[in-house]
Amino acid sequence: MAAETFAQLAELVIALDRRFPAHNGPFERVSRLAEETGELATAVNHAEGMGVKSQKRGAPDLKNLVKEVEDVLRSALGIAYHYGVLDQVCASIADHHNSYREQGYIPSHEQGGWKPPSQPSL
Repeated sequence: MAAETFAQLAELVIALDRRFPAHNGPFERVSRLAEETGELATAVNHAEGMGVKSQKRGAPDLKNLVKEVEDVLRSALGIAYHYGVLDQVCASIADHHNSYREQGYIPSHEQGGWKPPSQPSL
């Protein structure tokens, strides 16, 4: 499932490049990443009840937090796509994953594989 999700994210990056062909230079991409990161920080602050966001916006909307996480990942992957290193990013993730598995931080499939940790309730 994770490889499929990575491929879907890469396909979204390519689709957005087709949809908005005039806004995909390196500086636009990094500016987009900075903007999306700021929006994610705002969503995290809201989810944690920090600042005046809860007073202004009410209860946190975790759907918005999920959207902002996706936007950050997609923006970062857009930079990799721009430089033609999507495959290298995928290989790097696999290498780091294998390293952490070898160190015992990630259980092997023989040990039951990875299971998502329980999610904290907000």
